[in-house]
Amino acid sequence: MVDAEEKNDGRKNHGFPNLRLHAAAGSERTMQAPTVGQWDRFEASVRNPHAYANPYEDVTLAATYRKPNGDTVAFWGFHDGGSEWKLRFMPDQAGTWRYSAVFDDGTPGAEGVFECVASNVPGMIAADEENPLWFGFRGGGHLLVRSLHVGDRFFASNWAPEKRTAFLDWAGRQGYNMLSIASHYLNRRDDERGAGWDTPRLWPLNAGEWRRMEAILDELAARRLLVYPFAGFFGQSSNFPVEPAGQQALIRYGLARLGPYWNLLFNVAGPEPLVHPQKFHDVMPAEDINRLGSEIARLDVFGHPLSIHNGCGDDPFRDADWSSYVTLQGFKGVNWAEISEGLLRNHPAGKPVYAQEVFWPGNTCGHGELSDSDIRKKAFVLIMSAAAINFGDMAGKSSSGFSGTLDPADCIQARHDIVKRVWDFFQTVPFHRMRPRQDLVSAGYCLAEEGARYLVYLPAGGSTAVRVAGGPYRACWINAQQTADRRDGGRTFEGRSLAAPRDGEDWLLWLAH
Repeated sequence: MVDAEEKNDGRKNHGFPNLRLHAAAGSERTMQAPTVGQWDRFEASVRNPHAYANPYEDVTLAATYRKPNGDTVAFWGFHDGGSEWKLRFMPDQAGTWRYSAVFDDGTPGAEGVFECVASNVPGMIAADEENPLWFGFRGGGHLLVRSLHVGDRFFASNWAPEKRTAFLDWAGRQGYNMLSIASHYLNRRDDERGAGWDTPRLWPLNAGEWRRMEAILDELAARRLLVYPFAGFFGQSSNFPVEPAGQQALIRYGLARLGPYWNLLFNVAGPEPLVHPQKFHDVMPAEDINRLGSEIARLDVFGHPLSIHNGCGDDPFRDADWSSYVTLQGFKGVNWAEISEGLLRNHPAGKPVYAQEVFWPGNTCGHGELSDSDIRKKAFVLIMSAAAINFGDMAGKSSSGFSGTLDPADCIQARHDIVKRVWDFFQTVPFHRMRPRQDLVSAGYCLAEEGARYLVYLPAGGSTAVRVAGGPYRACWINAQQTADRRDGGRTFEGRSLAAPRDGEDWLLWLAH
């Protein structure tokens, strides 16, 4: 079904094998330049003997990085406690890099050289460079997002590290490559959510608290896990600055520390700042969200994907210049046509869609209970609509059930296995070359690379017609319940009257030369 050259496409990075990352350069003065992997983190320490009333905001360590091709990038360092400042950067080109840094009050900083070498870091998470309806990696790698929502305890120091390890080991075996993490970056101190969990307190700025968070982020990067911060820079029911000067200080400090992480998506605020303004100190109306989104996008020299968590329905910021992907809540039922239409309506040209709060079985906020058949069909419909799935396994609120406890004994394993089988199937096809094309089919949901290949999903079986170009095509019927069950559908020149087998329930039709 898939050409050999597609199977062996060297730029594919769908799998996430374990990998130790973050070979920081450090501050050692050696005759040989330190080496840093491409897309990994360069880090150097800088000492400043002066005492400042507020070292986080009273002085800036301004840095300039010169790439191997001669281009320069201006960035800044950050205060890391006492008399220590640090520089961090994520190099995107192999070769010799040079840097210099000075404090803006004239205090000497540092300068040096490091070698950026090829690495097996896939690149920074971004829109796919071939087809930006999907997520991918800077540098050309492709990505099928396999996201799981986890509750507010994840970064908490009063959650036993061995339990976090047990959960992460389970998630790795299950094939998850992204976590949507509540109370990150800021704690939602609501009952049945963040209250009671000792998560890092990132505001007011405190380097020790940020290091506490980064120790866990480093482990996630080492496990090749991508991260979506559900609360964002300005989190619901959390402590964050309400004045623009403080907001910019939080953004700049956060970018200086976290910008060089290849595996982070960014989120301005969440969840639902327009729905619950009182939980955001009444300082997150649309105009301020646009101001903050524009500020984050302007200051983020690495260009991380940036969005905002919204209430149910359409994303009101999907066309904003600062927004580079769409985060959706809603479309929660089992009306497949309505769900697909809503997802496609929120698919601006050049932006991926993250179905963040769309597929949370067991959540009592409108999601309801889904049968195993519903879970399979919804997973297929979401991906056929080019949406990245964030799956939840709950028994109440967003921090309930397995998504709340993160104890593998609490998971409804069969549900995770169903969604995994759907993801596993899509990794056998060149999905990243295809786009939703409902206009080409009389029934079902269609992904197409027009003139080359077509995939149609029929949730109830039956027949369809596909308006193909450049036939003939070989037709293959694939049983959606067990994708190893494949039936020869013959050849078609015009894609008319293509009928699924009578047995089974939902079927996929694959048309390729």
